[in-house]
Amino acid sequence: MRAAGSIALACAVEGGRTRLRTLRCEGLSRSSRAFAEPAGAIRLMLATLGPGVLGGDAFALEGAVEPGAALVAAGQMATPVFAGDAVSRSDARWRIAAGARLHVAGEPLLLEPGSAHVTAAHFALEADGIALVAETFALHGRARLSLRTQATLDGRLVFRDAVELAGERPGAYGTVALIAADPGLRAAFAARAGAWAAAAGAVRAGVGETAAAVVVRLTGARVWDVLRAGRAIAALAPASGGGPSAPGRTP
Repeated sequence: MRAAGSIALACAVEGGRTRLRTLRCEGLSRSSRAFAEPAGAIRLMLATLGPGVLGGDAFALEGAVEPGAALVAAGQMATPVFAGDAVSRSDARWRIAAGARLHVAGEPLLLEPGSAHVTAAHFALEADGIALVAETFALHGRARLSLRTQATLDGRLVFRDAVELAGERPGAYGTVALIAADPGLRAAFAARAGAWAAAAGAVRAGVGETAAAVVVRLTGARVWDVLRAGRAIAALAPASGGGPSAPGRTP
């Protein structure tokens, strides 16, 4: 496995708004400048140079959202994953401090025939920090995808999730997860997501709950339908037990 790219970033509150304090990109990994979002948040567009992920590539991201800051980490475009002589991999590690909010709004991961990819994400939440994670993926032909997500709250493991797809799996899939200590916030999101799922058309949705997270699974025939559904559900997440989230809202 070869190191293909990495991003290290940190943001903090200054003057009542979130500011990007640190950003370092290496290899094929790139980030946009910070764009202003509602409620003092910022948005970064994260991307990979070149045609996509090649077999044997390894990408890494390490991010910190300091107390009270709000960040939307969004993908720039769909990322194809190509076959090669080795498995490709992406690893992300996030720290979400007290009062901070992170929304990971990924673009579709598209596995081409013969490809194999592993993606792992770790979220270290402190106190009332919030993580909202939306992912979309599809297999084109025979391929293999392994997704691993885990979260800790004040150092204690509170959430672990795994998705395994292999072979020929037509259609598209998605996951939206809200990870937060506040049970009222989770309950509000679960109720809204459940109502959305009950009225869903082309995309099927199922809502599940754990001790510290609400997870919505999505399946559909077209990847763009699943992507739009994930965005709609993510927009239902409360910011702090009130109305839908402004910083994490995606049109």
